[in-house]
Amino acid sequence: MSVAAEPARRFTARLNGLIDRVVTAVTNNGKTYTGKLTGFDPSTLSIILEEVRDSQGTSWPMILIMGSHLAEIRVSESEVFNAKEFAEFLTRFGNIDRSLIKVYDDANVVEITRSVRVTKNGIEGTGPLAQKVNTLFREYLRTKGVSVA
Repeated sequence: MSVAAEPARRFTARLNGLIDRVVTAVTNNGKTYTGKLTGFDPSTLSIILEEVRDSQGTSWPMILIMGSHLAEIRVSESEVFNAKEFAEFLTRFGNIDRSLIKVYDDANVVEITRSVRVTKNGIEGTGPLAQKVNTLFREYLRTKGVSVA
């Protein structure tokens, strides 16, 4: 992989991480649109927002903003789940050996022994290890101030 390819890959990965999150898009002429980012074209940086509201309060079910008109994308809320942080939580409070844990930063994913996967959406996997990780995941979310039913 070339030196120039790595930052482009990271940029696209970060933009992928914003999918289904609420963002504010600012256009070149200063208009702002807030909505859920549901898609983008990496070659043009055009974006699709759904459940959109502009700064005047007008709303639309969906808008597409061409990349040539896009000045910036603002993220108003930080991601609650942090893969690196959760991996540390697993080793510290779950007594899970660090060598069994793999963190995928760009995707914000933790994998434990290739059988359990943890994302911001929860746990994938079955068995006693998955149950233990699920209990730890719920406790981790509680420490972040997220109420878990």
